[in-house]
Amino acid sequence: MSRQDAAMSKVSVTNDISLYTFTNHEAKHSDTITVIVQDNQALLIDTAYPEYAQRVKEEMQQQGIKPEIVVLSHYHPDHVSGCTVFPESHIYASEFYEYNYTNCQVWEPDFTYLRPKQLIRGGQSLSFGDFELMFHHSPGHSKCGIITQITEKIIHVGDLIMITWDRKNSLPYITDGGSFENHMKSLELIIKLDPDAIVVPHGGLIDNKKRIHALVEDRLYYLEKTSRSKGTLPIAECLKNDISWYDHLEFHDMNVIQLL
Repeated sequence: MSRQDAAMSKVSVTNDISLYTFTNHEAKHSDTITVIVQDNQALLIDTAYPEYAQRVKEEMQQQGIKPEIVVLSHYHPDHVSGCTVFPESHIYASEFYEYNYTNCQVWEPDFTYLRPKQLIRGGQSLSFGDFELMFHHSPGHSKCGIITQITEKIIHVGDLIMITWDRKNSLPYITDGGSFENHMKSLELIIKLDPDAIVVPHGGLIDNKKRIHALVEDRLYYLEKTSRSKGTLPIAECLKNDISWYDHLEFHDMNVIQLL
């Protein structure tokens, strides 16, 4: 199945916040674009791939909605390559985006990557209609990770948490420029922010506090076990639950490289 043929679903989180999720069953992860609408203008968090971004753009055009702002949770191809579909929008990304901007052109060189027009520092906020979004620097998965607090109780967590389309837990993934220590601190920040719901770009909406805490604790357990053992333990001994609960087990070997 190509990305052109991926199934699209739309979930309304509130009257103003919608999640467009694309599922390609040949890929283990779905991809979600978050859209906030105010006065016929839209703020997007992540754009996924161009094929997906184009379908969201077409639906917004049919509704007379103009994509005004794009906020990038981090600068990886599956989150930013769709920015080319919104060339007139103001693109916001972490002040640390440059490292992965360069990496993207090596990882997936067939895409075109747009530089942000506005850099984000942790602690900054952005007014958009009735919304006052707050940004929190959240490295770990990548150097340029950002948690976006959409409302007091709804946050977008980027790839700090990932879930496959068939609802298995993905292992945390420490990419080039990320770190175990920072990943754990960023996960602990999610708990500190105490959200009622989180938006997971590869996983959709999680709106159960008990489930949110379990997802965070599961990942902290893995990261702590792996880092303390310096990657010497077998993967099964680093997991809180049975190994059958997890997917993307190949991430473990790549994570261990970051400990060397």
